Amino acid sequence: MKLLMKKEWKLVVTPVPLLFLLLSALVLVPNYPYYVTFFYTTLGIFLMMQSARENRDLYYMALLPVTKREMVRARFLLVLSVEALQVLVCVPFMLLRASYGSVKNAVGIEANAAFLGLSLVLLGLFNRIFFPMHYKNAYDLGKPFLLSSIALALGVLVLETLQHILPYLNDVCDSYAAADQLRQIPVLLGGLLVFSLLTARSFTLSVRRFEAADL
Repeated sequence: MKLLMKKEWKLVVTPVPLLFLLLSALVLVPNYPYYVTFFYTTLGIFLMMQSARENRDLYYMALLPVTKREMVRARFLLVLSVEALQVLVCVPFMLLRASYGSVKNAVGIEANAAFLGLSLVLLGLFNRIFFPMHYKNAYDLGKPFLLSSIALALGVLVLETLQHILPYLNDVCDSYAAADQLRQIPVLLGGLLVFSLLTARSFTLSVRRFEAADL
Protein backbone atom coordinates (compact mmCIF):
# COMPACT_ATOMS: atom_id res chain seq x y z
CA MET A 1 0.00 0.00 0.00
CA LYS A 2 2.90 2.34 0.71
CA LEU A 3 4.16 1.94 -2.87
CA LEU A 4 0.64 2.40 -4.23
CA MET A 5 0.27 5.66 -2.33
CA LYS A 6 3.63 6.81 -3.64
CA LYS A 7 2.36 6.11 -7.15
CA GLU A 8 -0.86 8.02 -6.46
CA TRP A 9 0.97 11.13 -5.29
CA LYS A 10 3.46 11.07 -8.14
CA LEU A 11 1.23 10.11 -11.07
CA VAL A 12 -2.31 11.14 -10.11
CA VAL A 13 -1.96 14.41 -8.20
CA THR A 14 -1.69 17.45 -10.45
CA PRO A 15 -0.77 21.03 -9.43
CA VAL A 16 -4.36 22.27 -9.75
CA PRO A 17 -5.88 20.51 -6.69
CA LEU A 18 -2.92 21.67 -4.62
CA LEU A 19 -3.34 25.26 -5.85
CA PHE A 20 -7.04 25.04 -4.93
CA LEU A 21 -5.94 24.54 -1.31
CA LEU A 22 -4.98 28.22 -1.30
CA LEU A 23 -8.59 29.12 -2.06
CA SER A 24 -9.18 28.57 1.64
CA ALA A 25 -8.25 32.26 1.74
CA LEU A 26 -11.77 32.95 0.46
CA VAL A 27 -12.93 32.85 4.09
CA LEU A 28 -11.18 36.19 4.51
CA VAL A 29 -13.74 37.84 2.24
CA PRO A 30 -16.25 39.60 4.54
CA ASN A 31 -19.38 38.76 2.53
CA TYR A 32 -18.98 35.45 0.73
CA PRO A 33 -20.67 32.01 0.76
CA TYR A 34 -17.81 30.21 2.48
CA TYR A 35 -19.10 26.74 1.59
CA VAL A 36 -17.87 27.45 -1.94
CA THR A 37 -14.35 26.94 -0.59
CA PHE A 38 -15.01 23.22 -0.33
CA PHE A 39 -16.71 23.06 -3.70
CA TYR A 40 -13.30 23.89 -5.12
CA THR A 41 -11.97 20.89 -3.18
CA THR A 42 -14.39 18.61 -5.02
CA LEU A 43 -13.56 20.29 -8.33
CA GLY A 44 -9.87 19.65 -7.69
CA ILE A 45 -10.62 15.98 -6.97
CA PHE A 46 -12.62 15.74 -10.20
CA LEU A 47 -9.76 17.26 -12.22
CA MET A 48 -7.31 14.91 -10.54
CA MET A 49 -9.46 11.91 -11.42
CA GLN A 50 -9.86 13.18 -14.97
CA SER A 51 -6.11 13.51 -15.39
CA ALA A 52 -5.63 9.95 -14.13
CA ARG A 53 -8.20 8.66 -16.60
CA GLU A 54 -6.70 10.49 -19.57
CA ASN A 55 -3.25 9.16 -18.65
CA ARG A 56 -4.70 5.62 -18.58
CA ASP A 57 -3.83 5.15 -14.94
CA LEU A 58 -6.41 2.38 -14.66
CA TYR A 59 -4.68 0.26 -17.30
CA TYR A 60 -1.34 0.81 -15.63
CA MET A 61 -2.79 -0.27 -12.29
CA ALA A 62 -4.30 -3.38 -13.90
CA LEU A 63 -0.79 -4.53 -14.79
CA LEU A 64 0.36 -4.35 -11.18
CA PRO A 65 0.02 -7.25 -8.73
CA VAL A 66 -2.72 -5.49 -6.73
CA THR A 67 -6.39 -6.24 -6.19
CA LYS A 68 -9.24 -3.96 -7.20
CA ARG A 69 -9.95 -3.34 -3.53
CA GLU A 70 -6.40 -2.12 -3.02
CA MET A 71 -6.72 0.15 -6.05
CA VAL A 72 -9.86 1.75 -4.64
CA ARG A 73 -8.35 2.03 -1.17
CA ALA A 74 -5.31 3.86 -2.51
CA ARG A 75 -7.48 6.32 -4.41
CA PHE A 76 -9.69 6.93 -1.37
CA LEU A 77 -6.66 7.53 0.85
CA LEU A 78 -5.39 10.06 -1.69
CA VAL A 79 -8.74 11.85 -1.81
CA LEU A 80 -9.03 11.85 1.98
CA SER A 81 -5.54 13.36 2.18
CA VAL A 82 -6.55 16.18 -0.17
CA GLU A 83 -9.76 16.84 1.76
CA ALA A 84 -7.89 16.81 5.08
CA LEU A 85 -5.29 19.22 3.69
CA GLN A 86 -8.06 21.59 2.61
CA VAL A 87 -9.47 21.62 6.14
CA LEU A 88 -6.04 22.13 7.71
CA VAL A 89 -5.11 24.95 5.32
CA CYS A 90 -8.46 26.59 6.00
CA VAL A 91 -7.90 26.82 9.78
CA PRO A 92 -5.26 29.60 9.87
CA PHE A 93 -7.33 31.69 7.46
CA MET A 94 -10.37 31.14 9.69
CA LEU A 95 -8.42 32.34 12.72
CA LEU A 96 -7.34 35.43 10.81
CA ARG A 97 -10.94 36.04 9.73
CA ALA A 98 -12.09 35.74 13.35
CA SER A 99 -9.68 38.51 14.32
CA TYR A 100 -12.01 40.97 12.62
CA GLY A 101 -15.16 39.01 13.43
CA SER A 102 -17.13 42.17 14.11
CA VAL A 103 -17.59 42.37 10.33
CA LYS A 104 -20.48 39.93 9.86
CA ASN A 105 -20.87 37.71 6.80
CA ALA A 106 -24.16 38.90 5.35
CA VAL A 107 -24.53 36.09 2.81
CA GLY A 108 -23.86 32.95 4.86
CA ILE A 109 -22.43 31.24 7.91
CA GLU A 110 -19.29 32.58 9.55
CA ALA A 111 -15.98 30.74 9.13
CA ASN A 112 -15.93 28.97 12.50
CA ALA A 113 -15.93 25.48 14.03
CA ALA A 114 -19.55 24.87 13.03
CA PHE A 115 -18.72 25.85 9.45
CA LEU A 116 -15.97 23.22 9.36
CA GLY A 117 -18.31 20.56 10.75
CA LEU A 118 -21.04 21.31 8.22
CA SER A 119 -18.47 21.49 5.41
CA LEU A 120 -17.32 17.98 6.36
CA VAL A 121 -20.91 16.82 5.92
CA LEU A 122 -20.89 18.30 2.41
CA LEU A 123 -17.59 16.60 1.56
CA GLY A 124 -18.98 13.31 2.86
CA LEU A 125 -22.04 13.78 0.67
CA PHE A 126 -19.79 14.34 -2.34
CA ASN A 127 -17.78 11.19 -1.59
CA ARG A 128 -20.95 9.15 -1.10
CA ILE A 129 -22.40 10.08 -4.49
CA PHE A 130 -19.37 10.60 -6.72
CA PHE A 131 -17.20 7.55 -6.14
CA PRO A 132 -19.77 4.71 -6.23
CA MET A 133 -21.10 6.15 -9.50
CA HIS A 134 -17.59 6.45 -10.92
CA TYR A 135 -16.56 2.94 -9.95
CA LYS A 136 -19.43 1.31 -11.83
CA ASN A 137 -16.93 1.21 -14.67
CA ALA A 138 -14.04 3.30 -13.28
CA TYR A 139 -14.32 5.55 -16.33
CA ASP A 140 -17.35 7.86 -16.16
CA LEU A 141 -16.68 11.15 -14.39
CA GLY A 142 -18.98 13.77 -15.92
CA LYS A 143 -22.33 12.45 -14.70
CA PRO A 144 -21.05 11.51 -11.22
CA PHE A 145 -19.56 14.98 -10.78
CA LEU A 146 -22.67 16.72 -12.10
CA LEU A 147 -25.00 14.84 -9.76
CA SER A 148 -22.71 15.19 -6.76
CA SER A 149 -22.36 18.94 -7.48
CA ILE A 150 -26.14 19.30 -7.62
CA ALA A 151 -26.36 17.47 -4.29
CA LEU A 152 -23.75 19.83 -2.83
CA ALA A 153 -25.64 22.89 -4.07
CA LEU A 154 -28.86 21.57 -2.53
CA GLY A 155 -26.98 20.77 0.67
CA VAL A 156 -25.66 24.32 0.90
CA LEU A 157 -29.15 25.68 0.24
CA VAL A 158 -30.62 23.53 3.01
CA LEU A 159 -27.89 24.45 5.50
CA GLU A 160 -28.15 28.17 4.82
CA THR A 161 -31.96 28.01 5.04
CA LEU A 162 -31.86 26.11 8.34
CA GLN A 163 -29.42 28.68 9.67
CA HIS A 164 -32.16 31.32 9.39
CA ILE A 165 -34.85 29.03 10.82
CA LEU A 166 -33.26 27.17 13.73
CA PRO A 167 -32.26 29.37 16.70
CA TYR A 168 -29.22 27.19 17.54
CA LEU A 169 -27.77 27.53 14.05
CA ASN A 170 -28.57 31.24 13.87
CA ASP A 171 -27.53 32.33 17.35
CA VAL A 172 -24.72 29.90 18.19
CA CYS A 173 -23.30 28.51 14.95
CA ASP A 174 -23.17 31.85 13.17
CA SER A 175 -20.91 33.47 15.75
CA TYR A 176 -17.24 34.08 16.57
CA ALA A 177 -17.83 34.57 20.30
CA ALA A 178 -15.58 32.33 22.41
CA ALA A 179 -18.49 30.87 24.37
CA ASP A 180 -20.37 30.08 21.17
CA GLN A 181 -17.28 28.51 19.62
CA LEU A 182 -17.23 25.98 22.48
CA ARG A 183 -20.92 25.25 21.90
CA GLN A 184 -20.11 24.61 18.24
CA ILE A 185 -17.80 21.69 19.06
CA PRO A 186 -20.67 19.14 18.91
CA VAL A 187 -21.43 20.36 15.37
CA LEU A 188 -17.78 19.88 14.39
CA LEU A 189 -17.60 16.41 15.91
CA GLY A 190 -21.00 15.47 14.50
CA GLY A 191 -19.88 16.63 11.05
CA LEU A 192 -16.74 14.52 11.32
CA LEU A 193 -18.84 11.50 12.28
CA VAL A 194 -21.24 11.98 9.37
CA PHE A 195 -18.30 12.47 7.00
CA SER A 196 -16.71 9.25 8.23
CA LEU A 197 -19.91 7.24 7.89
CA LEU A 198 -20.71 8.56 4.41
CA THR A 199 -17.15 8.02 3.18
CA ALA A 200 -16.96 4.51 4.65
CA ARG A 201 -20.23 3.62 2.91
CA SER A 202 -18.91 5.14 -0.30
CA PHE A 203 -15.76 3.01 -0.08
CA THR A 204 -17.75 -0.19 0.48
CA LEU A 205 -20.04 0.48 -2.49
CA SER A 206 -17.15 1.58 -4.70
CA VAL A 207 -15.21 -1.63 -4.03
CA ARG A 208 -18.30 -3.76 -4.66
CA ARG A 209 -19.07 -2.06 -7.95
CA PHE A 210 -15.46 -1.97 -9.13
CA GLU A 211 -15.01 -5.68 -8.41
CA ALA A 212 -18.12 -6.38 -10.48
CA ALA A 213 -16.96 -4.17 -13.36
CA ASP A 214 -15.52 -5.79 -16.47
CA LEU A 215 -12.35 -3.96 -17.36
